[in-house]
Amino acid sequence: ERPKATVNVQPAGHVFIRERVTLTCEIESGDDWNYEWYKNNNLLRDAQRKKYEISNVDQTHAGDYTCKGTQSTGRIYTHTSAAVTLTVSAVKVKPTITSNPEGAALTGNTVTLYCKLHQSAGWTFYWSKHTQSSEKETITNVHTISSVRLSDGGQYQCRAGRGNPVYYTHYSDALWVNVTGAPVSALSLLSRLMAVSPYLLVSIVLGVKCYRARAGPDEENRT
Repeated sequence: ERPKATVNVQPAGHVFIRERVTLTCEIESGDDWNYEWYKNNNLLRDAQRKKYEISNVDQTHAGDYTCKGTQSTGRIYTHTSAAVTLTVSAVKVKPTITSNPEGAALTGNTVTLYCKLHQSAGWTFYWSKHTQSSEKETITNVHTISSVRLSDGGQYQCRAGRGNPVYYTHYSDALWVNVTGAPVSALSLLSRLMAVSPYLLVSIVLGVKCYRARAGPDEENRT
């Protein structure tokens, strides 16, 4: 039985203008193959290697690609591979940034940012804040800010990139992350006062007692 050929495409079957695309013809057995590439069933005469690379893709490269191999003796040849469709978009994609929670976040809690991109695969994600010059990089579309502080508040944006050289999407619209301080309970406030100055707390307590003592006779005279 003749060997089978398979076409693999990187970074994905759906790409954007000016990306780099690599098509690879994988043959399951044997070596010393000569390769033939076809686009829409037409032989590509300039493509005779295992890899067919398109360094600066445009919409003229869109179509169905197949390959097959023959050995130098010409006696053995593979089946023609199944077709792989290459789709090329002219419009640069723009991701959407969202957060959880959506409203204000309390200090000490966790804020999770999501960079939503509904276009194929192979992306690395980049996160920026308006007060920082550098970007943070993640291999998923999730950026987590643990134990958030007031200084973490501000405007955030994201974008995605893939390939070498890197092809970048547009930046998302800016998302405002609002961080507020956690409410302080009465017990917590007293603890803080004790830590700062026990004498201040004693003075406040004595002042309250004096006020009540003076207010007592006044209330009796009114009645």
